[in-house]
Amino acid sequence: MKFHCETAEQSSEGAPKIALFPASIVCGADFSKEAAQAVEVAAMLAKRLGEPVVLVHAVNEQRRGDLPGDLRDSLVLYARAQLHDELERLRTLQVEVIEAFRVGAPDAVLLDEAAAHHARLVVLAAAKRRSLSRRLPGGVTERIAEAAHAPTLVVRNPSPLLRWARGERRLRVFLGADFSAPSEAALRWVDWLRQIGPCDVVVAYLDHGLAPYPAADGFPSLLVDDMALKTKRMQERYFRQGVRTLLGRSRVRVRFERNWARSDAHLIQLAAEERADLIVIGTHSRCDWHRLGHHSVSRGVLHYAPLNVACVPAQAFREPTIFSS
Repeated sequence: MKFHCETAEQSSEGAPKIALFPASIVCGADFSKEAAQAVEVAAMLAKRLGEPVVLVHAVNEQRRGDLPGDLRDSLVLYARAQLHDELERLRTLQVEVIEAFRVGAPDAVLLDEAAAHHARLVVLAAAKRRSLSRRLPGGVTERIAEAAHAPTLVVRNPSPLLRWARGERRLRVFLGADFSAPSEAALRWVDWLRQIGPCDVVVAYLDHGLAPYPAADGFPSLLVDDMALKTKRMQERYFRQGVRTLLGRSRVRVRFERNWARSDAHLIQLAAEERADLIVIGTHSRCDWHRLGHHSVSRGVLHYAPLNVACVPAQAFREPTIFSS
């Protein structure tokens, strides 16, 4: 089994320090078709890493409070049987599986299990969008992604992820970034992802641009424009250097986007143009989720993107920073 360590500290001999605890892939299971596909993705990733899958099912008693006691007990027994069947299916893939069957709100249960099992990744199925409430941001998936200390992978299209994990194809990764700690964490996570399998990476630098303003006395507009242009070029050069430091040059492309309005919609459009299999974006914690603009871009991308999404919290990596915060 491979082990995970939060830092990249080195011993005096130069070799990496031994990790203090084993890592795992934590996955939610509600026995839907979508959840079964997410579980398969989690299992394939765990197999490549040589780590266990923690399969989590939460029984939300609050939603069953009006049901007769006998019926509630029967539903619990049925759910246990379904979870057991899912575990047996995964074991045929020669993956170590840990069962976590608990009573409680699904987001709270999964977050607790992720912390208890030192999750390096939380894998979830995207919620179906059948009702108005599910079309609005703020569901279980969003709550887990914004509160988890580990990166969260939300699966909408399992096929490219499975084929990539099996070594059958490259993964096309699109990453929206700026000069922030969450963006740097997302870049580091993509570098980790490339250790699992080959990836083609596009990093989009998001720049609102300088707001227009009238020229002041002694500062003609042409001079102001020239200063703004030089500043942008310096930012681009600095950003490219940071990306190169973290990801190198091979199969990595940087593009610069300016004057975009609704940030999440723009990112989703760019990812579609790049034919991405996965869109990656950094996030802050629940109380201050990262906002690349006037609203929560991370939540918008997570909820509305029609492709797989990975949300990487700023605290997921604690290496020295490349970008200024």
